[in-house]
Order: sequence, then C-alpha cells, then structure tokens
Amino acid sequence: KFMVAYLIFNDGVIMALDFAAIMGAVLFGMKQQMLIVFVVIVNVTNVIGAYLFGVLVDRIGGKRSLMISVGMMLALVIAIFFATSQTQFIIIGALAGIAMAGIQSVARTMVGLFSPRGQSAEFYGFFAVVGRTSSFIGPAVYGFLAAEAAIWYMNAGRDAVTAEQLGQRIAILSIAAFLLVGVFLLQFVNENRIKEERDRNTRPENL
Repeated sequence: KFMVAYLIFNDGVIMALDFAAIMGAVLFGMKQQMLIVFVVIVNVTNVIGAYLFGVLVDRIGGKRSLMISVGMMLALVIAIFFATSQTQFIIIGALAGIAMAGIQSVARTMVGLFSPRGQSAEFYGFFAVVGRTSSFIGPAVYGFLAAEAAIWYMNAGRDAVTAEQLGQRIAILSIAAFLLVGVFLLQFVNENRIKEERDRNTRPENL
C-alpha cells in the first residue's frame, strides 16, 4: 500500500522538479540567470527541509510527517497555479524545496521502518524501481496535457504565448491531482501495525 501511494505522490514531486524551470520561464518570464538563482534557493531549502522533517519523524512518526509534507507540497502547487509574479514563484519554490525534501527523506525512512528484518536491501531495491517508474509517468502526463491544452487554446483563438501559458497552468493541476491521490492512498497505510509486527519479530526469543 505504501509503495503504491509513493508511486503516485512521487510522480507529482518529479513533475514539479522536472518542469519548475519551464514554469518559471513560460509563466513568469524568468531568464537563465534568475533560473539558476531559483534552483540554488530550492537546493538550500532542501537541506533545511530534510533536517526539519527528520526531527518531525522522531516526534510524530513517519506517516503523519509524510502526510504533512505531501499536503504542504499540494498547497504550494495550487499556489503556483494562482501566482502572478516572479517573487511569488520564488517564495513558493523555496517552500516547495522544504516540502520535497520532507517527502523524499521521510519516504526513505519509512521503507527502512517497514522492511522485514534482514530484507531491507530487497525493499530498498523495490523502492528504487518504483521511484524510477515515477520518473517517466508523471512527466509524460504533464507534457501531454501542456501541449494538448496549448493547441486547444490556439485553436480557440488565443495567441501562441498566451496559449502556452494557459497550457502550463492546466498541466500544473495534474501535479496537484497526483499529490492528492497519493496522500489519499497513504490513509490506508497502517504504520502502528507494521511497527508492532517489527517489534514482535525482533524480540530476543525470535532472534
């Protein structure tokens, strides 16, 4: 259940990562130098996010921490849809760096928590395969929607620039959809039961 949820919401994360620079250029007119600064800012906040969510996992558990990070990312994607300026985009991107780091770091932590004793390598390998699958499903959906929506708007009489911008905004909604479905599927992951089984299997009489 966790891997299925991860496959879906990680698609949203990969889509945001892959198309962030395109969003900045198409929707907000950012030039190459500004895009480089934007990427640096996001990477800095990534470090902050990984630390903050690492602390949060220790305090409230992996599932709740992951739901907070995915929910935060979902809210920020919706904010991008309504953003109108470079400053807004940069602020949203900085916060998204924190959320994305939380999603990625907490998800890896949960794989370690959920893996049966002596099988962590197998489960991390499966986790890596699921992650690779996310690397093409989400971006393919985003690219298809952006292109088809732009063509539709052009056929409706919009100029090429406006049509491309509207197409991007339509595609942004697909990121929100992946994140929303992913956080919904997380509801069915029973972290407490998994921990109980792990603790029971690691008692001295079972070793």
